[in-house]
Amino acid sequence: MSHEEQLMSNLSEAIPNRVRALRAERGWSLAELAERAGTTAPQIMKLEKSQRRLDLGWIERLAAAFDISESALIGQEPTLPANPFLIPLVGEIAAGNWREAIEHREDMIFPPVEGLSEAAFALRTRGDSMDKIIPDGGYVVIDPYEADLREGKVYAVMNSEGETTIKLFRSDPARLEPCSSNPEHQPISLGREQFTVIGMAKGAFVPL
Repeated sequence: MSHEEQLMSNLSEAIPNRVRALRAERGWSLAELAERAGTTAPQIMKLEKSQRRLDLGWIERLAAAFDISESALIGQEPTLPANPFLIPLVGEIAAGNWREAIEHREDMIFPPVEGLSEAAFALRTRGDSMDKIIPDGGYVVIDPYEADLREGKVYAVMNSEGETTIKLFRSDPARLEPCSSNPEHQPISLGREQFTVIGMAKGAFVPL
């Protein structure tokens, strides 16, 4: 299966784009939204046409401009899935500093995730270092068949002590970076110690 397949939800390379729909609902012009977001009308047009990637920085700015949550901006407010399916929940993972994994096993219903291997499993996050995309207590679906580190993707990783965490990978310099509203969380530099990639995060879901 190609590594270039679209990832699910706001962990995806092609984040669902509701900018144009939200602007139309409010009756705003491109220029008005641009002014509220502190940018230019051509930039807004590129975002609406997916000619510019809707990354975390843009999500924050536009959510503030619309006065909505970041989840609402990308269409990820919790909803009952139309076609749920079972994925094994195998434990908890730290969304913060390295922490020993907590094992737990049960099958849970999740929305369908595109391009997911049969080996996929779910983890429950503990901590707020990723709360802009995965809230404390939220669930993340991990695919162990996608373990090659790629820029801007989110991974579950384990250090040599068997402790785990989930973070966004940045390649220059190589580091695991938080996506948090809490400024106390800092990037983890890679190269000082060995670590194992458990798998790529393919979807994040909030319990109802």
